[in-house]
Amino acid sequence: MILLERHESEQHKILEALIRRLPSTHTEYINYFERLRRIHAGFAGEQRVDAEWLEIMLPQPHYFLHDLQILNQYGTTHQIDTVLLCPQFILILEIKNVTGFLDFDESFHQFTRTTTEGDVVGMTNPIHQSRRHMEWMMGMLQQSRLEIPVQYAVVLATKNAILSKSLRGQPIFHVSGLRYHVREWLQLHKETVVNEKKLFQFASKLLSMHRPIKREIVLPVQDLVKGVLCESCLNGQTMNYRYPKWYCQCCGAVDREAIFRRLEDYRLLVGETLTNRSFCEFFAIDSPNTAYKLLQKLPLKAEGTKSNRKYLIIN
Repeated sequence: MILLERHESEQHKILEALIRRLPSTHTEYINYFERLRRIHAGFAGEQRVDAEWLEIMLPQPHYFLHDLQILNQYGTTHQIDTVLLCPQFILILEIKNVTGFLDFDESFHQFTRTTTEGDVVGMTNPIHQSRRHMEWMMGMLQQSRLEIPVQYAVVLATKNAILSKSLRGQPIFHVSGLRYHVREWLQLHKETVVNEKKLFQFASKLLSMHRPIKREIVLPVQDLVKGVLCESCLNGQTMNYRYPKWYCQCCGAVDREAIFRRLEDYRLLVGETLTNRSFCEFFAIDSPNTAYKLLQKLPLKAEGTKSNRKYLIIN
């Protein structure tokens, strides 16, 4: 049973909206594009591992918490890609979607990746990351007076990651090996050590502690392409409004609902509150009267009257 589903992060959505509206000639475009590419690759890798669970027989009951994000008592965060809780053990997974030759120098605790171009790049040790999460989880179990074995592992979501011999014996493997390792853990931990009620209570406690981590992104709002963008054009072509439809002069597309979809761009890039003026500026609408009529049709909550009126975007 999935108690916490995996979703695109707010940072992921913000960067997608930013790339839609930032000119490709902008000095920071490549940096934002690369950040989005890495996040997209990571999310795709997590989805690949999620799909593997569909063919794995698991004991009942069991609970999944995907992308669990918790602030601990020291003010630092734990962002755990997958937590599996079952009556025999708890499993913590760190999922990586990276390519290249992966190497580990245990004496220096140094994890490196050699790219196809031959560049050696240092990276955060995912084994240490998952072990840190495991130690925190054991502390949580101790607080709850539960004794459940905790396993941890790093799962590689792509076959294009090559493990060096230095990683032999470490809890890291390709996604294709997940089902075999789960069998081994079930063989190792045959005994049911916690009943269904206590297992669900502990899983619910973890879920109650989940708080999505907000990562600030400096947005060049002043440089964004304004207007309602055509979804059929790849170059951010703006559409014109002639009641009651939006028209694209570039490709000829006609769209009644364009403003509803692009309202999310405003929420992500500017904020949840707007005024007639900010609405006109962001969507390049010349007439305040036209803007007012459009605002009445959108999923907004109005506050105040006349010149002081503000609108709150309803999710």
